[in-house]
Amino acid sequence: MLIKRLKFMKKLLENEKIIIAILFLIWKALLLAVSAVSVQILELRGRDFFGGGYETYITMPFFYGWANFDGEHYLSIANIGYKGLEQAFFPLYPILMNFFANPFGHNIFNLVLSGLLISNFCFLIALIILYKLILLDYSKKIAYLTIISILVFPTSFYFGALYNESLFLLLTVTSFYLMRKNRLFWASILGFLSSTSRIFGILLTGAFSIEVWKNKFKLSFLSIFLIPLGLALYMYYQWITVGDPLAFYHLQKIVGPQHESGITLLPQVYFRYIKIILTTQITNPIYITMVLEVVIGLLFFILPIIGFFKKMRKSYIFYALVGFLLPTIQGSFSSVPRYVIVFFPSFIVLAILLSKFRIITRVSMLIFSAIWLIINTALFFRGYWVA
Repeated sequence: MLIKRLKFMKKLLENEKIIIAILFLIWKALLLAVSAVSVQILELRGRDFFGGGYETYITMPFFYGWANFDGEHYLSIANIGYKGLEQAFFPLYPILMNFFANPFGHNIFNLVLSGLLISNFCFLIALIILYKLILLDYSKKIAYLTIISILVFPTSFYFGALYNESLFLLLTVTSFYLMRKNRLFWASILGFLSSTSRIFGILLTGAFSIEVWKNKFKLSFLSIFLIPLGLALYMYYQWITVGDPLAFYHLQKIVGPQHESGITLLPQVYFRYIKIILTTQITNPIYITMVLEVVIGLLFFILPIIGFFKKMRKSYIFYALVGFLLPTIQGSFSSVPRYVIVFFPSFIVLAILLSKFRIITRVSMLIFSAIWLIINTALFFRGYWVA
């Protein structure tokens, strides 16, 4: 009997989906524990930016804390629709929140619960599909290292929060996977949905065009033009409602005062951050955020370039590099530590680099990243800006 059970456990652990689910559950349990502890040991920072509003947050901080900062806006859009200064938040995620919450009652609790279920479910499925996508080019070792690198990344907690990162990751990873399987029409349909979720979705148009050019996909290449249609429809909606089809872009300078008009070159952004770090006191809570932004601002510029020399697919490099550069043109790395978590090609390159280290070094680096994740999660829960 014992031997049969051991054989069953061995067979179970050889199932990649089960292993990824276990890794996901460990990640989720860690973040839940951190959020619970943070409520007990960290003071609140002000009374703004809390999920559902301060009065709602303090009733159940362990639950509503997952809707802090931008989560407030997605919650508001799902609840009453767009109001002033919220056009920067794309519509697909709040639409789904509203859709799944309505049968159980249209209230704040159900909307938050709906959003959190969407985020966590999408993240788990995205990890499984990403694993399958990576195996098309790389070994199981690289695939698992990529998954683990994403899970312990310092801002991965956003995948489990009331943010649209998980939904977008699922749409783009699945879209890439279908494209690699020569199912370009369905890949483009998901690309269309991704561009109603995040501005980065339009990058699939360029990435898939590279694949079409390389592999000569006959007439099916026309379906690629479905991808930017999602963004075009949202721009039309903004035009008829607020009179500005680019409101999602122009509002960044208002909701993020560190953003600037025009185009700022990347060297200028790096120079700006050097000055900030040298003039900000280490005891200032914002200091760790500035360090995180500049470290990731360097790392995710370098990783796609390394990917080029590692012979990574050009479509992957385009998606990761242009995706990183796009938000930096306004002169800041603000929110970049969150934006980059959806650029899976960079994490593949990171996994390749990690695989070259001795196991003790590799584990130490992953633990260091996990510690940073724990700190950021705790700060986020108590109203401190992270990304």
